[in-house]
Amino acid sequence: MEKDAEKVFRDLKEDISTYAELKLELIKLNTYERISKVVAVFSYGLLLCALIFITVQCVLLALCFLLNNWLNSMAGAFGIVAALYFLQIAIVILNRNRICRKIINIIISALNSNEENNDATGNTSSEEGRQK
Repeated sequence: MEKDAEKVFRDLKEDISTYAELKLELIKLNTYERISKVVAVFSYGLLLCALIFITVQCVLLALCFLLNNWLNSMAGAFGIVAALYFLQIAIVILNRNRICRKIINIIISALNSNEENNDATGNTSSEEGRQK
């Protein structure tokens, strides 16, 4: 009887240690997933900003040449476009807090978005939940 109890406790100890190792691995994988989502969102945002920047540069350069034709003054045309740049800079500076909050909210939502809806066992994925 004692040997059976020892065997049960030994098996229980092994099961608990295995469970703890698996739980730690799951936490590690969830962390990797969330970090990769944040990096993906950040990379996408950086790429989008670069493309928008290049597009705005081309549009404003075209505007310079258009204003040059209308005004017959290269300096005047580039001066007007420079004033538009300063206006954009002022708008960004004045809305700094709103922009920062928006970026923080995007990062937090990327961190908190979990594509798996975990029930008590942690086995139900969001697609399975939607199909039910």
